[in-house]
Amino acid sequence: MIGKRAGRLVLFSRSVRHTRVRQLMARSRLLLKRKFLASTGGILSGPFARRAPPPLQTDLPAPLFSPRQHLIHWEEEMPVLDLAGRAWPLSDQIEWHPDELEMGTRLEKLHLHYMEYLEALDDFAVQHFIGDWIDFNPPYRRGYWLDNWNSYALSIRCVVWMQQFQSRQAQWTPEFRSKLLGSLAAQLRFLTANLEEDIRGNHIIKNIKALLWGGRFFAGAEAASWTHLGEQLLQRELPEQVFKDGFHFERSPAYHIQVFADLSECYSVMRAGLLRERLSSILDRMAQPIADHTHPDGLPSLFNDGGLHMTYSPAECLRVFSILRGPPPNAQTIFAYEDAGYYGTRDGDSLAIVDCGAIAPDFLPAHGHGDVFAFEWSYHGERLIVDAGVYEYHAGEWRDYSRSTRAHNTVTVAGEDQAEFWGAFRVGRRPRVLREHYEITRNGFVLEGAHDGYRHLGIIHRRRLDVAPMRISVCDRIEGGRGQEVTARLLLHPNCQVREDAGRWVIRGRTAEVGLTTSASVRIERAWWMSDFGVREETLQLILQYPPAPCAGHFLLEGRAR
Repeated sequence: MIGKRAGRLVLFSRSVRHTRVRQLMARSRLLLKRKFLASTGGILSGPFARRAPPPLQTDLPAPLFSPRQHLIHWEEEMPVLDLAGRAWPLSDQIEWHPDELEMGTRLEKLHLHYMEYLEALDDFAVQHFIGDWIDFNPPYRRGYWLDNWNSYALSIRCVVWMQQFQSRQAQWTPEFRSKLLGSLAAQLRFLTANLEEDIRGNHIIKNIKALLWGGRFFAGAEAASWTHLGEQLLQRELPEQVFKDGFHFERSPAYHIQVFADLSECYSVMRAGLLRERLSSILDRMAQPIADHTHPDGLPSLFNDGGLHMTYSPAECLRVFSILRGPPPNAQTIFAYEDAGYYGTRDGDSLAIVDCGAIAPDFLPAHGHGDVFAFEWSYHGERLIVDAGVYEYHAGEWRDYSRSTRAHNTVTVAGEDQAEFWGAFRVGRRPRVLREHYEITRNGFVLEGAHDGYRHLGIIHRRRLDVAPMRISVCDRIEGGRGQEVTARLLLHPNCQVREDAGRWVIRGRTAEVGLTTSASVRIERAWWMSDFGVREETLQLILQYPPAPCAGHFLLEGRAR
């Protein structure tokens, strides 16, 4: 027991040293505040909730994005919610705090309290469930910060309510409208005192969006203070959160889309001025990575945390962009996002993307994976070489698998990870990644890089990739080491089958066929592809056995249509 505690203390120290002092101070303040308010909430929540809301604007902001109808499906006339991949029947007497959802990171319960699914319900049902939430979720109850009054969940819910109010208020009773507006104001007031300064990243962007929408939805001095606070935070966050190459700094294509959508909604309610002009140029830059990281199936890349349907589709985002800013960008034939570390090439319905960047910002590694030098490949219109994706955010076997290096199309040494992943979102030791050479060729590019994620083993991994839409050549070099096992891995889409043919391995999809040539011995193992939260499909992974470290290895993938 003592050894396990000491080990966790070492992991914690390796993680926390990357955290900014102001994050730690913000977390300390929040922890003290939460404990105090939870113990005295019955006294403090009365005046907080009873204050009259500000007056409404005469022209309320309208939703930008299409309603998310897919968040509900119907089974025998019963609506069933999609809570991060978990099916949840929606009865008239909804239980807001079910024991089944009181687990782990509470992601499913948070989705229940986001209430984005309201967009798929009729006017009466929306009125009923909002009213029910207000009645049974007063502020400052024990654990309030974990779900119903979690600042991230609250930020999402407030914008949903404001958008639904604008669209449906004519069908609602005056009493309900008054009740909703009172709760909205109370939640926005709460948010101003509970911003997610400890987490930052995409969380603070959600907070900013709620403040800006609240400032545009309501009128008067208090609403203007919400706008002012949101603008201050946005001005601070934009230079850091969006790289010069246009990619969001958490380096997840799915979260990039989510942040783009949030910033688009911010832009739609902002007043004219320098900050809005600055945001317009950032949205212009952010649109290009969306086009480039969209596979031929119309869905995003799965590098780092995310899912194929985690957020709005790339097409929906670019549709909104066309309304706000004009014609959206076309996908590029060859692209290089040097700040984010993504490099790709496309030809018609084939796309290859390579990751040669840091796993995440050092102070915010929550959504990073052990995927340095990994790649995805769609050929002839279908995904063949895939990223493993994410099944859940709860700490445990499946969270560990999704973040692990063995789940990605790169090299593992001694079965270890490129980074020291632990818990649901923490990272201790993490790799330093160097891009050593990049050159555009006639049909694609050559990329060479190195990382020291195995430095604790005395090893540097170097990889050279010669990439074209129909051909990928990979050369690995393991420098240092003392005889550790070295393997390269290729995770296949579940639709693929594999067979050996005269010393060459043939990977067959539904419409495409790829040949794998290598001097390494190859074995096939069962593995998992997790394209969305709660979705897990068994698939195949090819394990290429290189010689013991130090060593070199090579393989070639060549495609052809069937």
